[in-house]
Amino acid sequence: MTPIPYEPANWKERIVQMVLVKQRLEEVDTEGLWEYRLPRVAASEETLQQVEAAIGMPLDPEYRDFLNHAGGWPAFYQSVDLFGPDELLGSPEFAAAREALLSMEDAALAECGEAPRNLLPIAATTEDLDLFLIAGPEANTPGQVFWYAGGLIDTFPTFTEYFLAMVDYNREEIRRLEGKAAGAPSQ
Repeated sequence: MTPIPYEPANWKERIVQMVLVKQRLEEVDTEGLWEYRLPRVAASEETLQQVEAAIGMPLDPEYRDFLNHAGGWPAFYQSVDLFGPDELLGSPEFAAAREALLSMEDAALAECGEAPRNLLPIAATTEDLDLFLIAGPEANTPGQVFWYAGGLIDTFPTFTEYFLAMVDYNREEIRRLEGKAAGAPSQ
């Protein structure tokens, strides 16, 4: 499958949007359920080249462009960390995510139609089963992001769509916590 040409995103605007959503979420999280962190400083071109050499494949252009603006994001969605160069160059979190990918059953991976060698962990949590994988350039669906948590939860056609969906998932968490604070029954 031929990848969809990438039109550079306005990552500064999208990152600010997510920061504002996360700030609001922190305000309504009166029980301190989640950690709230800002994205890391942008990765340099030299660092991104080191990452590509370390992982043995080019980074997806959208993910790479994001890393040019933010070098990863701890606690991006609940306890899920969005990996940056610090992780991709060999952190324990990345090693655990790679191990989780390699230990996935064939039936689970069959849902996405990709071989493990064509998938790169880009986000994960050590507190739960959530693992986010992006299809590499040799994959059947380059750039597609897959969300696993005991099985395939969701797919996103591009890294940008994944990012925007996580903004929306954080907004849903705000609505859930606002409803809980107002005494609404939890769902």
